[in-house]
Amino acid sequence: MNSQRVLRYFGVLALAVGWLTIIISVSINPWFSLARNALSDLGAVGRETAWVFNSGLMVAGIIAALYSIYLIGVARDKLEVLASTIFLASSIHLILTGAFPEGTYPHLFASYWFFISAGIAVLLFGAALLAKRDLSLGGSFILISVIGFTGAVFVPWPSIGSVEVFAIILLSIWATLMLKRF
Repeated sequence: MNSQRVLRYFGVLALAVGWLTIIISVSINPWFSLARNALSDLGAVGRETAWVFNSGLMVAGIIAALYSIYLIGVARDKLEVLASTIFLASSIHLILTGAFPEGTYPHLFASYWFFISAGIAVLLFGAALLAKRDLSLGGSFILISVIGFTGAVFVPWPSIGSVEVFAIILLSIWATLMLKRF
C-alpha cells in the first residue's frame, strides 16, 4: 500500500486519536464535568495528568497536519489547495493548543483558531465541491460548517466543553465524508 493511500485515512485517524485522548483524559480526571468545564481544563498547567491530554492533542494535530499535506497533494484546483492549507493551519493550532496548555498565554488563541479555521476549511471544501457540481457532498460540507458556526454562536451551551464536543462531532462527520471524495 503506497503512502498516499495510507494518508487518505489520516483525517479519520486524527479524530480517533482526539476522541481517545478526550475519553482517557476524562476517565482519569473524575472532577471533570462536560456541563461545567472546557476540554482544555483536562490539560491545564498544574494538573498531574495534563500530559495525557496535551500530548494527545499534539499527536492528533500532527496526524491532521499530515492529512492536510496529503489533501494539498491531491487537490484539483486552487480552492481545494486553499481549503487544505487552511486545514493545515488548523492542525498547527491544534498542536499549539497542546504545546501551550490552559494557563499559558497563547492557549486561548490557539484553541479558538483551531476550531474557527477548521470550520472555514470545511466551508471551502464544500464550495470547491459545489463548483465541481458535486451538490450532495459540497452541500453537506457547507451545511456542516454553517451548523457548526451557527450552533456555536446561538445555542446556549452549558459550557465551552459542550460546544467543543459539538464541533468535534461535526468534524468527525466531515472527515468520514471526505473519504468519499479525497
